[in-house]
Amino acid sequence: MGRRIEDSLDARVETVLAAVAERALRCGTRAGLDALVREALRLTGATGAALYDGRTCVARAGHAAPVRACASTARRQALVVWPEPLGVSNQEVLRRLARFGGSLMAAHAREVDAGARQARLLEAKQRLERAVSHAERRRSRASHDLRTPLMVMKGYVDMMVKGTAGPLTPAMQRYLDRMQRVANDQGALIERRLAKNVDECVEDSRPLLRAAFLPSMRGGRSADVTMTLPDRPVALKGPRDSVELLIRTLARAVVSAGGAVSVRVEPAEDLGMWRLRVDARGSRTLTEKTTAVLQHLAQRLRGGLARPSEGGGELVVHLPADDTVPAALATQGA
Repeated sequence: MGRRIEDSLDARVETVLAAVAERALRCGTRAGLDALVREALRLTGATGAALYDGRTCVARAGHAAPVRACASTARRQALVVWPEPLGVSNQEVLRRLARFGGSLMAAHAREVDAGARQARLLEAKQRLERAVSHAERRRSRASHDLRTPLMVMKGYVDMMVKGTAGPLTPAMQRYLDRMQRVANDQGALIERRLAKNVDECVEDSRPLLRAAFLPSMRGGRSADVTMTLPDRPVALKGPRDSVELLIRTLARAVVSAGGAVSVRVEPAEDLGMWRLRVDARGSRTLTEKTTAVLQHLAQRLRGGLARPSEGGGELVVHLPADDTVPAALATQGA
């Protein structure tokens, strides 16, 4: 008979723990702690109960005033009821509930930490939003302050070019043409630097081309490569890593195939592109896999690739030009 009573008590405790866990899961660990203390009252028949974490009362229930944490429980987690139960079974119930209460308190501490982190993240997000809004207002003011005098200067230059201020000498015409070109470059530079969404670009890909196609030695032998580049920056739209990967992959493919290689870069203004011509006549034909890789890399940059014929020949790569980079950005010795 005693065994059946003990089994019944174990079953009730398990049911209570499951109900408390469900309450904590649905409503939070704070609600679970309160439910645990109430269930301790119900199971033991005490008039009051309190759950302590050291000397701190975490949760309590009952009508009477809670007892003080005694010296034996001041440095640990404990579930205390009053008046204290005399039965051994009630003591075992309290121990099991206290162990579960310790797990709930640890989960509650994690919830509090997570809430504090969330509050800090929200505050940081609001600070960033205010900073972005302030930067946008500054950008708008700077754009207006820079564009307004530039538009006035361009207007006067245009009028003088049209002869509004009288006939022009060749020297005056030359000076005005230079002023007009510089004003257009400056306007493009302002547009690029102060745009809301600045796309990635390579302002000048000529150093990349030289480094990829004209190394001093390749595999212990000199590479027979001739290169013709324009006298202005070859600005390309797209991330620098993607541009460099395409150029270096192309260089490895054509130079390692053997034979003389001719590289030429020219503008294709009607397409808004730069045209990269690579003539590797006399060398081995590129494999289908290599050609497919090059075509994929070119398409990633919103460009294209014209495959050479079966007997070899010229390989043409079209890459999108960035016309917002002024020609005045040409580096010394480029």
